[in-house]
Amino acid sequence: MIKIIYLLKRKEGTTPEQFRTHYENSHVLLAKKYIGHLLKGYIRNYPGFALRNPSNIPAGTVPAPYDIGYDCITEMFVEDQAAIEEITRIFNDPEINPILAEDELRFLQREETVMIMVDVVDNGTQSA
Repeated sequence: MIKIIYLLKRKEGTTPEQFRTHYENSHVLLAKKYIGHLLKGYIRNYPGFALRNPSNIPAGTVPAPYDIGYDCITEMFVEDQAAIEEITRIFNDPEINPILAEDELRFLQREETVMIMVDVVDNGTQSA
């Protein structure tokens, strides 16, 4: 199993609520339509309160919130490298690519999108 993480930043002039609504009600549906058959999981994480180095905050103080600079951390899970290659092919299809790009321009700062492919290590310590 391979995990792909996308860091997404909303378009200037778009509120966090508008960003989330558009992503969930438009872009997610496009992703499911075109690559849903290849996804083993598709999770969107919308950051709430964040702290920078929380272990360094003195007891009894109120920490200042930290802006991580991104509005969504998306996780996609695929079976293998062949699935990634197929997703790449679909995303670059001359009929599909303009549809996805046009939708992204409505809510994303496309040039700020970061994609990370990660190795996942799970020591079985996660609780349900």
